[in-house]
Amino acid sequence: MATISLIQGTDSLSASRVTLNDNFTAINDELGLVTGLLNPTTSNLSNVNSIGAASIDVDGGSAASFASTGNSLGVDTDVDALLSINKGVTYKAETVAVMPNAASYEASSYILTTGSADLFNASEGQEITIIAESGTVIVNPIMIAGVSLLQLPQYATATLRFHGSVWYLIAASPLANVA
Repeated sequence: MATISLIQGTDSLSASRVTLNDNFTAINDELGLVTGLLNPTTSNLSNVNSIGAASIDVDGGSAASFASTGNSLGVDTDVDALLSINKGVTYKAETVAVMPNAASYEASSYILTTGSADLFNASEGQEITIIAESGTVIVNPIMIAGVSLLQLPQYATATLRFHGSVWYLIAASPLANVA
């Protein structure tokens, strides 16, 4: 922090000129250090080794919010290195009568309440799990590579992953009938 020398009430302007100039130089030097980190034109903060804050919101919290009580990402996020999850994962599940339309899959698990399900195009690499809640669910196999029948009796599950223009069956519970 800049060291500022006080000008006494008994000092004259000419006698205080050196003190005033030294004060302005100290303030200017400190301001130069701050603007080296925070660009006043772009408002970009850079070259900071550590930030201490109770919480940080990106784009008002709609893009991301970081706090000691939990973090939230509100936008698609790419991880280009190993992602290590140490305490478990929870997946969003939706109870539905029909599967979502093309490119509208927003949950990772779909609990079906009806007897049939049609699959549509999804995002590349997207994975979903279908769960038969009550009765038998027949999944239309037309979009599933190498599968001519996918029948899920009550409580059976099937996990699929979308690639190119088709779904691939990754796993099915022992209750499932797959051909």
